[in-house]
Amino acid sequence: MGASLVDLAAGHAFPPITVALPAAAVRAYCEAVGDEQAIYAEAGLVPPLAAAALCLGALLREASLPPGSLHANESLAFLRPVPVGAEVVCQTTLAKRSQRAGWVFSVLDSRLFVDGEAAVTAVATVLSPIEP
Repeated sequence: MGASLVDLAAGHAFPPITVALPAAAVRAYCEAVGDEQAIYAEAGLVPPLAAAALCLGALLREASLPPGSLHANESLAFLRPVPVGAEVVCQTTLAKRSQRAGWVFSVLDSRLFVDGEAAVTAVATVLSPIEP
């Protein structure tokens, strides 16, 4: 695991992460969140939130979060379908970082690409307590 998110400066670009989205991983995600809609499986597509969540999970293997961190906000835009079995390349930048009232606010700006085309954009705000 890499550096703690609170130790990184605004503008930090994480190395691109490639995440495979095989049917088994997509199925496991759907079961975990209780998504029983058959439309995605029938169409051979990854539910949009599954692609974003699985990429976020991969990113969190690269940067740790202090205990007590909160995922405070997320804005997503879905630009194109992601087929089951695709490899998604996730590029993430720590767009903003600030401190106030005992918390570090980190804004992560992510772009997910399939076959070189943007498929998902995500902006997440993470709050982490400042350690004494």
